[in-house]
Amino acid sequence: MFDIFFLARRFVDFIKHYPRTWTIIGFLIFFAIGIWVGKVVPLKKVPEYVKSYTDPVKSDETEQVFPGVVHRQILDDGVLTNVLSVKPDAVEIRPFSALGAAIGTEYLQSIALRNRAPIAINGGYYEMSGTFKGESVGALKIAGEWISEPEQGRGVVAFNDKNGKIETYIDRISLQHEIVLSDGTIVEIDGINRGRTRNELVLYRPHFHNTTLTMHDGVEIVVKNDKVTKIYDRQGSSQIPNDGYILSANGRKRQVLLDHIVLGDSINIRENVIPERVGASNLWEKFTHIIGGGPLLIRNGVIATTKAYDREGFDAPFHSFWHPRTAVGKKADGTLLFVTITGADPKVRRGVKLDKLARLFQKWGATDAVNLDGGSSSMMVIRNKIVSIKRKPPPGPTSEEKPKPAPTEKKTDQTKLTTPDKQGDVVAKNNTTEKKTEANAKTDSQKKQVEEKIVLDRRTMSARGNRRVRPMPKFQGRAISDAILIYPRNPNHSR
Repeated sequence: MFDIFFLARRFVDFIKHYPRTWTIIGFLIFFAIGIWVGKVVPLKKVPEYVKSYTDPVKSDETEQVFPGVVHRQILDDGVLTNVLSVKPDAVEIRPFSALGAAIGTEYLQSIALRNRAPIAINGGYYEMSGTFKGESVGALKIAGEWISEPEQGRGVVAFNDKNGKIETYIDRISLQHEIVLSDGTIVEIDGINRGRTRNELVLYRPHFHNTTLTMHDGVEIVVKNDKVTKIYDRQGSSQIPNDGYILSANGRKRQVLLDHIVLGDSINIRENVIPERVGASNLWEKFTHIIGGGPLLIRNGVIATTKAYDREGFDAPFHSFWHPRTAVGKKADGTLLFVTITGADPKVRRGVKLDKLARLFQKWGATDAVNLDGGSSSMMVIRNKIVSIKRKPPPGPTSEEKPKPAPTEKKTDQTKLTTPDKQGDVVAKNNTTEKKTEANAKTDSQKKQVEEKIVLDRRTMSARGNRRVRPMPKFQGRAISDAILIYPRNPNHSR
């Protein structure tokens, strides 16, 4: 402690004796910080942010999409809130993964169009880069099949169609997933359709990819009809059968499988969803669709605390900053609320804190609510229109800017200026001149088209050579991993 105080005093004395030196050093440090801020912080977007905060336009519009589904859009201070209220007996809800696979990303509009869904909203978290880009990070269960295992203890929303009515449950869950071998040995499954790490057992189904995309440091067991048909040791990236699955393990679990499995053995998979809510274990067996998110915002009408957010693995910058959000809530009568809160301008990243989002759900009458993936992924599409942004109509030309009509040229009758015997020669000459003018105009037009094509080809030239450029919409948001699609029970209402 003495040395620290001694060095501190010497440092202060040095500054007093050499003030000019420290002024120069301070200026250089300030200059370096300024350069770093200029590179990292998108300063060109500052005016857009300021404009979004000072935008005086406010609106609150409500419309019925089809019977039982009402869309409300609120614009306030540049923040756009979309609330979709859905009666449980008016719709069918089906989650879909991007590209119909466990890895890969796709735009929300594309997912909705491909699956002919009139309403779509983005789903859960996912890997944003690397070999497994698009792999769900959290629970994803579609039509009774697990695509991705839950992040233990995080919030999820589950859907099930029963007697023409959507049942919804929101809670934090964990998954007990294991295989039972012929000799009674039980081995825990660590993951589903994702990258395999050390000492892990991962289950790969056909939904994942053609192969397991694994390295050759483990063992892979091919299972069909609950029977072991092939064993590949130290090979990796085995082909996944369409009518079965692969158990892939390395490290200690690789040795366990090799010691207890031979060709022809039977293998059974056991799964058990463990919810946080007491007495709800049996309910989760019937849910065919589960989408993971987090954190849980409201449960039984009580708003979650920041400590609860931390236990789910979400730090303060995530829940205490104004991020764009997507969330799902449920009222006591079963009515569902699908919500996005984003910036009205797609160029501006605006949103809401999680505690404010929870209070809004409580204001709207929700008893349970969970947060889903947000940021640039937050999007809601209704009838192929992105409603989570507010496109301003292009300004029309003012009276001053209206194009003026071109002045008309006065034509002189050449026949009146010539003698009768020369009129025929003049007419023939004029006809010849007009034909030449038309031919020259066509030639000039063709030359111009060729020049424009050459310029376009140069702009679109790539390492592969000249490629066709496909027109794309200006704004599609971020490509996502999975989405929640909503269909009317009466197909005639989808139009």
